[in-house]
Amino acid sequence: MTADILIIIYDLILFAAFAAAVWIVIVTWRWRRAPGSKSLMIQMIGEGWWTLCYALHLSTCIRPEPYFWSKLMFLGVVMVPAGFLVWASRYTNRDGWVNNRSIRLLLIEPILFNIIIWTDPWHGLFSGSYITTGTLGIAFWLHSAYSYILLTIGGLMLFLNWLQVTYAYRKQAFLVLLGLPIAWLANIVTIFQLTPLKDIDFSPLGFFAAGAIFTYAQLRHHLFDLLPVAHHTVLENMLDGVMVLDTEDRIIDLNKSAQEILGINLNEALGKAAGSALPAWQEAEVQSTQKQDVHVEFLMKGTEKRNIDLSTTALYDHRNQPYGKLVMLRDITNIKHIENALRETNENLSQKLAEIEALQIKLKEEAIRDPLTGLYNRRFLQETLNREIAHADRASIPLSLAMIDLDHFKKINDTYGHLIGDLFLITLGNLLAQKTRSSDVSCRYGGEEFVIVMPAATLEEAAQRTDQLRVEFSEMKIDTGNGKIGITLSAGVAGYPIHGNSDKNLLDAADRALYAAKAKGRNRVLVAE
Repeated sequence: MTADILIIIYDLILFAAFAAAVWIVIVTWRWRRAPGSKSLMIQMIGEGWWTLCYALHLSTCIRPEPYFWSKLMFLGVVMVPAGFLVWASRYTNRDGWVNNRSIRLLLIEPILFNIIIWTDPWHGLFSGSYITTGTLGIAFWLHSAYSYILLTIGGLMLFLNWLQVTYAYRKQAFLVLLGLPIAWLANIVTIFQLTPLKDIDFSPLGFFAAGAIFTYAQLRHHLFDLLPVAHHTVLENMLDGVMVLDTEDRIIDLNKSAQEILGINLNEALGKAAGSALPAWQEAEVQSTQKQDVHVEFLMKGTEKRNIDLSTTALYDHRNQPYGKLVMLRDITNIKHIENALRETNENLSQKLAEIEALQIKLKEEAIRDPLTGLYNRRFLQETLNREIAHADRASIPLSLAMIDLDHFKKINDTYGHLIGDLFLITLGNLLAQKTRSSDVSCRYGGEEFVIVMPAATLEEAAQRTDQLRVEFSEMKIDTGNGKIGITLSAGVAGYPIHGNSDKNLLDAADRALYAAKAKGRNRVLVAE
């Protein structure tokens, strides 16, 4: 395979790497708020631009001058070392120096170096004697040295982090550390021309591979979700108490919160059995024989009683062998007080809601009931009659209505007083409530007038039932104190849709029939004509 074909293949690989770099930047953008993600994006943007420009340089793409794409390439090259250093600092939690001032300082060298590149024809600080002897200028070597200093500092951070992290983070840290040697190797091979293809620069592909490894670690191992943090910072600032035990349940570590909860200091507790510092440990031990992890609540007695939540978790080494327990202690006294207060509040609220609901039902009933007779009032009649007319129309069933009026009621009031008159109204109301169907609606229409809405009843049935009510009511007597008296009623019956297709028409038809009954001598029921 000739050198030209190898260059074409390598060029295609570079274009593919650029496409992959674009995809990586897009994916990393989703994690842009996580610590270090922005610096990783900057690094990958630089690597992508580096790869693209070098691919265009190797191709037959049109260019204004022979080294046009090479000059543009360094706009991306200078982004990689600084971006890597900031990212490594974020990852290893050594980013105290990263601020606006330090970022501006990191921008100085990239800007100066690119100015030198684009003005190289006037001073030759970058190209040197490359055309004649193949040796690049001092600016290139200074930039290379500066870049390797940044990369070395970042690599040293990653290496120290790999040595210090716990076993849970070891695989993740090693995967991150693996990317840097690949980039270095590709760059060294190119600078010192250690391959037969001496005109080929393998650096962009090497640094791209490193960036891809960093991104894989982020996506596969949730890199930014698992940033290692100093043990002391986490443990000592936790509000919950933490107690670490060995395999013999002896105390080997206590944080500040645990010392406050247990009322002992670390020096007194170290090496002692857990039961001596924590009376509830015996109860936890009983449960631990039944299951691996334990969770109990107990009352800590002392100057003041406190509710403590205790949970234990078994600790295992990398060989899956137990080497102790992690005990979490949480003072939940305030939570218990809040729970009790909430329970009492909920009980009071439930009682109040029941009272309000009963009051609402009562108010609703009072709004639609006649206070004297207990029957529905005229307002409810209007709502019900319209609804029943619509139902009768949809179901094609009859609907009848009876309007009732007491005969000579004014004479009763004038002769015996309103109290006796009210007793007759109450008596008729009770009769209608007892003798009508559950589907019927009996209402006091006003004064001594009453209306009965009878769904699914024909005119004949309505007239017959109303007449039966008339007969029963006429037999009822009321004691006035000077003897018992009775009173009769008259009624008019109308039906839908024979006598009208609205509530007003039906009521008018029944009213006309009622007055016709009164005109014919009262104490009778007539059907509207």
